[in-house]
Amino acid sequence: MSESIAAAGPRAWPGPACLLVMALGTLAHLFWPQSGAVWVTGAAAALFLLLEHRRIPPSIRRVSLAVGTVSLLMLPFSTAPLASLAKGVAIGGLMVSLVSSVSLLARAALGSPHTRVVAQHLLASGMRSRYAWFSVASQLFGGLLGMAGVTLLLQMAARGEFAVEEDRLAMFAAINRSFAAATLWSPMVSNLTILIALYPGLSWFTIVPLTLGLAAGAVLVGTGLDLWRLRGRSAPAPAMRPGTALHRALLPMIAAMAGFLGGVMLLAQALHIAVVGAIVILIPPVVLALHRVQATGRQRLAQAFFLLRTDVIALPALAGEVALFMVAGCGGTIIASAIPAAWTGTIGGALSHSPVLGCLALMLTIICLALLAVHPVLSAVLVASSLPPGVLHLAPVPHLAAILAGWAIAACSTPFSMMALMTSRYSGFSIYAVTVRVNHVFALMCLALAALTLGIGSALTLE
Repeated sequence: MSESIAAAGPRAWPGPACLLVMALGTLAHLFWPQSGAVWVTGAAAALFLLLEHRRIPPSIRRVSLAVGTVSLLMLPFSTAPLASLAKGVAIGGLMVSLVSSVSLLARAALGSPHTRVVAQHLLASGMRSRYAWFSVASQLFGGLLGMAGVTLLLQMAARGEFAVEEDRLAMFAAINRSFAAATLWSPMVSNLTILIALYPGLSWFTIVPLTLGLAAGAVLVGTGLDLWRLRGRSAPAPAMRPGTALHRALLPMIAAMAGFLGGVMLLAQALHIAVVGAIVILIPPVVLALHRVQATGRQRLAQAFFLLRTDVIALPALAGEVALFMVAGCGGTIIASAIPAAWTGTIGGALSHSPVLGCLALMLTIICLALLAVHPVLSAVLVASSLPPGVLHLAPVPHLAAILAGWAIAACSTPFSMMALMTSRYSGFSIYAVTVRVNHVFALMCLALAALTLGIGSALTLE
C-alpha cells in the first residue's frame, strides 16, 4: 500500500485537494454566510468533477448531465437566479463535506477488532429475535456511523446462513428499513442536514424529538410485520455463540460512537453552526486518534498520519456522490424557484384544509418521483422548496418531518436509491425483491401512521 501511494506522488492529490477546499469553503460559509465562500466551494466542486469525471458511474453521469442541463435552462426563469444557485451550491457543499468526512471515519472505524465479535453474536441470535437485533443494530451503527455502519451490517448479514431464503431476505429488510428510519434523526447521514438548510430557524435539536419518535414507530412496525410473518413456525436451535461476551465488544463501540456524537452536538452549540460543520471539524482528529489506537509496534503516531493520508487520497472514489449531491442541491433549488407561484398556490389551496392530506401529499410526491427514477435527494429538495410550509398551511417542524419520512420510505421501498443498490449487491436478491416486494406493506403502514401523526401535530401546533 505504501509503495503504491508513494508512487502516485503529487498526481494523487489534485482531486483530494479539491474536496478539502470544498470542506473549508463550506465551513467558511457556515461561519461567515456573506463572505462569498460559497463560490469557492462551487469552483472547487467544478474542478473536482472535471479532474475525476472518469470515476463517476455512467448512470449517475447521465442523470447529473440531464438535471444540470434542465437547471441551466430554467435558471433565467428563476425569481432570484444568483441566490438560487448560491443556495444550491451551499446545500451540495454541505452534503459533499459530510459524506467525505464520514467516509474517513468509516475507514478507521471498520478496522476495529470488536466488529467481528458483534457480527458473530448477531448471526447467532434466534430466528424470532434476529430481526429485532438487526433493527436495533441498524439504528446504532447506521445512526452513529452513517453509511459506514450500514455497510458493516450488510457485510455481517451476507455471512449468515439461513434454512429459508425468506428469512435471509427478512434480515436484509431489517437493515434496510431500520437504516431508513435512522436517517430521520441521525446527523451522520445527509438527509437531515440537507433539509435543515432549507428551513431557516430550525435546527437538529428542534426536529429530533419528533423524528426519533417516527423512527421508533417505523422499527416497531417492521418488527411487528416480521413476527406476523413467523407465526406458526417452529424455531430451530440457536447457533453457537462466540466465546467473547457481546457486551465486552458492543459497549466500547457504543460508548465511542455516542461520545463522538455528543462531542459534535456540544461543538455545534458552542460555535453556533450547523451540526454538519461540527462533524467536518471533529472527524480528522478523531480519525487520527483511532488510527493511533489501532496501530501496532513503534512510531504509532507516524503510522496514524500515514493512514489518514491514505484515507484522504482515497476520497476521489466518491466522485459519483459529489456529482449527484451538487446537481441535486443546485437543481432542486433552481427548478423550485422557477415554478410559477400560481401552480404551487393551486396545490396549496386544494390541500390546506387538511394537514393530514398535506403531509400525505408531500410524502407521496417524493415516493412517486422516486418510482420514476428521480433520485430521492433531488425529489426531496424539489418538493421541500416548491411546497413550503406556508403554501400547505403546515407548521415548519411537521412539514420538515413529512419530507424526511417520505424520503426515508422512498429509500427502502423504491428500486432507484443507493440503499437499494447496496442491499441488492450484498444480499444477492434483485433490487425489486429487496424494495417493492418485501417493503410495500411496511411502506403503506408507515405512510398512514406518519400522515396522521404529523397532520394532527401540525394542526395542534397552529392552533
